[in-house]
Amino acid sequence: MGNDRKVIIKQKGRLIKQLLVTRSSHFFYQNSSIATAVFSTIFFISYLFLIMMGKAAGFELADGSMKSLGTSFGFNHADIVAFLAARTDAMINAYINFNKVWDTLFGLIYGLMYVVWISVLFKPFAQKVGFLNLFPFAQVLFDWLENYALASLANQYLVDGLISLPIAKLASVFCMFKWVCSGLIFTLILVGIILRIARVIKNRKQ
Repeated sequence: MGNDRKVIIKQKGRLIKQLLVTRSSHFFYQNSSIATAVFSTIFFISYLFLIMMGKAAGFELADGSMKSLGTSFGFNHADIVAFLAARTDAMINAYINFNKVWDTLFGLIYGLMYVVWISVLFKPFAQKVGFLNLFPFAQVLFDWLENYALASLANQYLVDGLISLPIAKLASVFCMFKWVCSGLIFTLILVGIILRIARVIKNRKQ
């Protein structure tokens, strides 16, 4: 009986997750438009230039080198040590706060922007592609995991001057997955644009 109950609970959990994903996907397909896509893009650009760049200045070096580890396609233990060793404790604390707060919000903002754009482009094909419009949240997830891994490493460095090799490797893997997802998202957007153009041409011929 105990095992049967566990199986039932797991099945219910899966159904609830599927329902939430399906409803979320449907919500974005129904409510996304060119207007909301443009607005989300303007908001994304505004946040990037008016907030993100200012917060990043707190840990940037005067020579402009090594602005952020997350902007590269992966990094190793030595890269992280070099990045942190070149900065004061105050700058490292600013970097920790940047990863935990401002870059985390940035991930959510660009994730929603991409979801809206993909929802707009693939709206006529929604029944065929399903919840493909939610794929950008995969990049957001890996971005958040990378941010918190790097913040953890920076905290450790402040305490004892050391860096955990396993966490450093995980942070690098999360970073690479983030950029792979980013590439796939841009590919989806390009495919969506091509499909919409082809659809317009087809309708005009009819």
